[in-house]
Amino acid sequence: MDVVKAIILGAIQGLTEFLPVSSSGHLVILGEILGRELGGEGSTAQSVLLHLGSLMAILWVFRADVLKLVYPKINWRLWGMLFIASLPAAIVGLTIKKLLPASQETWVEHNVLQSPWVACFGLMFTAAVLWIAERPRELRVTLEGARGMDFWLVSLVGVAQMIALLPGVSRSGSTICTALILYWVRADAVRLSFLMGMIAIGGAGLIEAKDIAEIDAAPAIVGFAASLVFSIVGLTLVKLVVAKRKLRWFSAYCAVAGIAALVYFIAFPPA
Repeated sequence: MDVVKAIILGAIQGLTEFLPVSSSGHLVILGEILGRELGGEGSTAQSVLLHLGSLMAILWVFRADVLKLVYPKINWRLWGMLFIASLPAAIVGLTIKKLLPASQETWVEHNVLQSPWVACFGLMFTAAVLWIAERPRELRVTLEGARGMDFWLVSLVGVAQMIALLPGVSRSGSTICTALILYWVRADAVRLSFLMGMIAIGGAGLIEAKDIAEIDAAPAIVGFAASLVFSIVGLTLVKLVVAKRKLRWFSAYCAVAGIAALVYFIAFPPA
């Protein structure tokens, strides 16, 4: 992968990781259209490195919330909530990466996680979720105030994050929208989603860290930098989008993008 394409993919990763349009879906689809530069040997490691740029952006933009996890004392309630919410995706991710035989892991990677067909339908699924979440409802649950049933129902946000392992299903979109459906206040739904994202992205980075050395240095550095910069932009935008109740704009975009990509791959089938 050359430097220019690394910048393009880093920018796409940074914006689409946080805007509710699915970074994985865009990376899979664009990777196919660009000639599979994201596919093949070292592709997962390249993707993880781009995600690490997004992780650094979360730590910076939500630094006050991250600090509250440990200072002035460890917030065990919030850590417990994040654990419950992170468990479904962690179980599935570890099963695929660590428990499946190599042949089955390769099959899942090729036919599901890197499938442009799955990405197309995932984008259409994301469009539906974004549309439904904007229905008017009384929002009352906050990150600091979630107790009792509201505390345990965060597991459903975790299930949404698990489903977002599929390309085309937006992690930010599915988790934020599920929280909104569960009556979370908009700003706190965003905070919950990205604190969960910090754990999910960090965990994926640890699992795949051994493969990062396979990537050429120059594309790796510029891809990471582009992802970091555009991730900060994406985080700022998504906070505004959720606050201004504009998720249906992105619903329309995901529907159009998914259908357009599907038509493209019908006309020019992937290899």
